[in-house]
Amino acid sequence: MKMSWIDHARSAASLAVITINLAGWAIVLVLLGCVKAVVGPARPAIDRVLDGCYRLAIAVHDIWLREVMGARWRNPDLDLPEDELCLVLSNHASWADILLLQSAIARRGPLLKFLTKRELAWIPIFGVIFWAFDFPLLRRTTKAGQDDAQRRAADAAALDAACDAVRRRPAALAIFAEGTRATPEKRAARGGAYRHLLPPRVGGLASLVHALEGDLVSVIDVTIVSPEPPRFWAFLSGRLPEIEVLAERIPASDLPSGRDALASWLDQRWRAKDEAIEKARAASPGRGAV
Repeated sequence: MKMSWIDHARSAASLAVITINLAGWAIVLVLLGCVKAVVGPARPAIDRVLDGCYRLAIAVHDIWLREVMGARWRNPDLDLPEDELCLVLSNHASWADILLLQSAIARRGPLLKFLTKRELAWIPIFGVIFWAFDFPLLRRTTKAGQDDAQRRAADAAALDAACDAVRRRPAALAIFAEGTRATPEKRAARGGAYRHLLPPRVGGLASLVHALEGDLVSVIDVTIVSPEPPRFWAFLSGRLPEIEVLAERIPASDLPSGRDALASWLDQRWRAKDEAIEKARAASPGRGAV
């Protein structure tokens, strides 16, 4: 999609609205977070207010992008309890995926959270969000001189500690198994059997399933299907063709046991995602090179 100057102006307006929306809520979150730290036993009531703020922020983004910009996407018909601890497993092509997943999962279900490096908590606005909503923050504990076994044990302990946040306050924890955005350049560099996706890495999924064992209720397998590569800047302009967000809820008890079996299961899921994207792009009148 070739963008005109009007499209760029629309995207800039959307980015400004999203930034102002988050900044405004960040002020509210600081105040509520301070109250939460003081009141102690009454924290659940404050948490419910905070959860409402999260969903209102998403609603503002949705209304702006859909009603003002004309962005089109179809959310899945999910009926998730707000207090369900689940993993959201999704393909990842652009930063637009964050807004799409929030709209699909968190507006009427559990809050969507991301496993975040502790260093990122110092970023303005985002750090306040991580703190107020108890995002799981991962601290690397690897020390010089540790062998591979010691490093793996230290990483597992750090991950388990980070997951305490979602045990205390159940949420949907998002994981992008590709590890990064599946851009054409990265697909060419990594290769693999997929036409539109990067090969998924089972390590993060396996570690989270193990760390949350006994508490994890389900895995929500999400496929973001776009008739053309969903570049974030183009998405903000509202000019992209309609995007479909597909989702399947899989009980945690149905996940295969063992890393190799989980890797095979993940590969099958990724092949199905790749096929769904291929069909959508083959049917698109304006299909171009990807």
